[in-house]
Amino acid sequence: MTLDANQILALAPDPASAKAGSQLATPRNWSNLGTSDCALWGECQGSGKTPYRTQIDLGGPAFKCTCPSRKFPCKHGLGLYLLRAAEPSLFGQAAAPAWVSDWLEGRQTRQEKKATVKDAGPEAAAQARKREEKREDKVSAGLAELQTWLHDLAREGLASVRSRGQGFWDAIAARMADAQAAPVARRLRRAGSMLYQSGLRNAESLVANELASLYLLAQAWQRIDELTPALQADVRALLGWTMSQDEVLRQPAVTDRWRVLAQCTFDDERLRVRSTWLLGAATGRWAVHVQYAVGTQGFEQQLAPGTAFDGDLCFYPSAWPLRAQIRRQDDVQPLSAIEEPSSLDTLQDTYADALAAQPFLERHPVLLGGLVPDGADHGIVRDAHGRRIALHPSFRQPLHLLALSGGHPLTVCGEWDGRMLLPLAVWHDGRLYNIDSDLP
Repeated sequence: MTLDANQILALAPDPASAKAGSQLATPRNWSNLGTSDCALWGECQGSGKTPYRTQIDLGGPAFKCTCPSRKFPCKHGLGLYLLRAAEPSLFGQAAAPAWVSDWLEGRQTRQEKKATVKDAGPEAAAQARKREEKREDKVSAGLAELQTWLHDLAREGLASVRSRGQGFWDAIAARMADAQAAPVARRLRRAGSMLYQSGLRNAESLVANELASLYLLAQAWQRIDELTPALQADVRALLGWTMSQDEVLRQPAVTDRWRVLAQCTFDDERLRVRSTWLLGAATGRWAVHVQYAVGTQGFEQQLAPGTAFDGDLCFYPSAWPLRAQIRRQDDVQPLSAIEEPSSLDTLQDTYADALAAQPFLERHPVLLGGLVPDGADHGIVRDAHGRRIALHPSFRQPLHLLALSGGHPLTVCGEWDGRMLLPLAVWHDGRLYNIDSDLP
């Protein structure tokens, strides 16, 4: 598609962007200019030391830029397009660099998915695409506002917001809900409530870690087209995009003897959520099966901790796949043995690999052996070498854990966040005790 200057300026979101884009349409502002049959790209030096990477899908046209602007297209995209219209000889024909080709491939993938959302014809597909693009724009605007809020909070410090109460957190959470980023809204409300829970240890540290994770998520969304498809799926899932069960069950299946090692049920606003951790006997692969129920509605699939079954699991797309749906479940039997538990050193190595692949990882499953609760400090356990492992402050049964141990080593199945362990189940004397259901 070839546009002239007037047509390009008509794409500007406002007169200020059109003016700024026109000012940028000079060769001195740009480097690494290039074009292919379907794209246009270049780097524009901004106020920082790293140039902004700007790219245009000529088939749209569609724009992408690494600048922090919330306008679409931004002044850099307009400037690049105007420069091409004015001086096409500056753009040598070349193969697109990876940061451009990856973006184009991601766009093509999303377009193909959008085109198959419904089989009701092109009109319905076009409406679905418009809804999707509208939501993406709302999420982008909301996360840009969140980044500004986080910058302000970083300058003020967490200590300064304690006196403002929960309403301070609810306000920004409501803004995220309006931006159709409901999971972010829930995390913000939960982070704020941590500061006002008198019995919660290290509340400021927990909140700071949560806010840092949200900031990383906002940054990832801003650069989502530069991420791998698997990591894009993680980011979109964390922002509230869902994948239907039928879509998941069309993924390749992993067949194994799956051991049901832990289960917890909790309330998440109006929903009841049940997470069940499974471990493959042959593959050694972890999976978490998540179910939702409303009100008194029961959960569709019943998975009993302390059992095992032959089955096929289909995993949600992810850079470190954990969540899965069960396609087949046969031959359910009581659990008579479990895998050899790992050590703290092995856990640290495995967690490092997981975090390198999926930096937004919130919980990592673990089966740790040789753990003895500390009789003096109920907030820690010790491994076989006497090393301290902090228990997550949300864990409410440290005395029951101590009583079950009786001073002897336990094998604990739980969730690790890189700093603390949340016990979910205990294997002791040939029996699995699920903490959520078996301990008072």
